[in-house]
Amino acid sequence: MLLPLMGFVLGCIAYMILGLIVLACIPSFRLTFLNLILFVMGAMLTAPVCLFAYGQIFARKDLSDAAFVGIFPALLIGGVSGGALVVWLKERFVKKHLLRPPA
Repeated sequence: MLLPLMGFVLGCIAYMILGLIVLACIPSFRLTFLNLILFVMGAMLTAPVCLFAYGQIFARKDLSDAAFVGIFPALLIGGVSGGALVVWLKERFVKKHLLRPPA
């Protein structure tokens, strides 16, 4: 019970740090608390999907050492792509005038 919870918390922390880096480096994404939360949510949803696809392709019968090493890049790529996609969708479809404070 405690081990999956620790994995979830460590995953959230890792994707939060990764989200800070990605949101700070991409000029069209703004580094806001909402964007960071959306990035982490998108990363936590898409990383297991990418990991499952990786497992189906490379680790069919047994998990060799080479396939085990590839798990971490698969989680990284899945998290970054999913988090960036969710933030991009939010930036694209949320109206800008709703976010501006009244003058």
